[in-house]
Amino acid sequence: MGKSPLFTDFYELTMASAYYQTHKKDENSVFELFFRKCPFGGEFAVVAGHDQIKEALENFSFKKDELTYLKKQPVFSHSDPAFFKFLENLDLDDVEIYGFPEGSIVFPHEPLIQVRGPLIKVQLLESMLLNHLNFATLIATLARRSWLIAEGKALVEFGMRRAQGPNGAMMATRSSYIGGFSATSNSLAGYKYHIPVVGTMAHSFVQSFFEIRPESLEWNGHSIVPQLEQIKLEDGLSTNEGELGAFIAYAKLFPDTATLLVDTYNSLNSGIPNALRVFKLLRAFGHRPYGIRLDSGDMAYLSIEARKMLDSANFKEIKIFSSNEIDEKIILALNEQGAKIDAYGIGTKLVTSAMDPSLGGVYKLVEINGRPRIKISDQPTKRTIPASKRIYRISGKDKTYLMDILTHENETPPKPGEKLLVHHPFFDQMKAEVIPSHVEQMLRPLFIKGQWKGETNLEYTREWSLQEMKKMRADIIRHQNPTPYKVAVSHDLKQLMDKIYSKEMGTTILR
Repeated sequence: MGKSPLFTDFYELTMASAYYQTHKKDENSVFELFFRKCPFGGEFAVVAGHDQIKEALENFSFKKDELTYLKKQPVFSHSDPAFFKFLENLDLDDVEIYGFPEGSIVFPHEPLIQVRGPLIKVQLLESMLLNHLNFATLIATLARRSWLIAEGKALVEFGMRRAQGPNGAMMATRSSYIGGFSATSNSLAGYKYHIPVVGTMAHSFVQSFFEIRPESLEWNGHSIVPQLEQIKLEDGLSTNEGELGAFIAYAKLFPDTATLLVDTYNSLNSGIPNALRVFKLLRAFGHRPYGIRLDSGDMAYLSIEARKMLDSANFKEIKIFSSNEIDEKIILALNEQGAKIDAYGIGTKLVTSAMDPSLGGVYKLVEINGRPRIKISDQPTKRTIPASKRIYRISGKDKTYLMDILTHENETPPKPGEKLLVHHPFFDQMKAEVIPSHVEQMLRPLFIKGQWKGETNLEYTREWSLQEMKKMRADIIRHQNPTPYKVAVSHDLKQLMDKIYSKEMGTTILR
């Protein structure tokens, strides 16, 4: 769906026609994509979506039937036929895209992506770039927040069936993996992106065995009656026999990885006792049992009681997996209540971003034909920062990130040990002097001369991104009341901003 140039807002095409007919199509322009406010009440975001962008850029050409469709639109009835010939031969060989590496931690008002090239082409990329980056970055950020509060517990993405269509499901799986999830239930995403896949069982599987007597089942051609009768005699429990039969049938096929769903009838009085019987059978046949899944009820209480039952039966290695509408608020509450959960399956509220529906990224013109451009608003924070820029992330002696500094692309880069005067982009009274110990240029080549230059190894991206979190101050990434990370502009860029603003508004700024 997202590979055709027709995957765009219609006004991109009408503007493109106007650019063509007013002889502006080849004007050299620079657009930047950024967001103004972090999602979920946090103070950071995690860039994702490069895989989808790569595919779209590499397939950015109109098909004949798409052009035929456009020609039939009444709004194009007076367009120059040469415009459609231009679209027929469209390529991106003279477009350059720079941006933060995928998985980077990013902040408001700094360009996640900078696009340079002929005005008509760069304009046509707007909607596609926003669509892919906005959603993927939103999900990667939400996943990272869950990863931070999970305190080392495994997170599995379970959301495919509730995602917003196939594309939404695939993007959410990939983005959640970048964010810190360790596996998915989405088989196609596992195949395409090489993400580990996991699966347990559904209640339907357990229910389907209601007529099966456990004693009728065999294990590698041998009756299990002696072992099972001995186990039942020892525990003296009366449990659902169909549930036990389902567990045995499943464990026979997956003896070293089976995670048994214990809440179909009653978790504490049937599910877990039946799981323990199967675990004992597995041990008797030389296997190492794996885990149980809780999918309903009071997760804190059930997990604590389940842990007691498992430990008292000498199954301390068994993992307790929890699902059922999990989100970060529930994880925090379970942490506070001392829940004994080893892993979470998170689905609906992750892949639909139930806490915050959109990132709010925008795509703005910042320079044309070498002349900086600015968008002015009565709200200072909705003004744009003009000119083609560079972004430098500066660190202290311990390599912890201090702030990001935006400069004009023609400025001399900041140097370690050199005192810098920097300003808040929009509030004149806020400025500071800083001496960086380390300086890193953040905008890297992503797409040059029709070729993707960004990182394509998802596993590397995920691990690098998680390591980056260690360089962030704890107060910036904490869950409650985080401290805003500072994004500043250089003294020269601030002077340029003020000059352009003064000219556009027809006023003089007094110092």
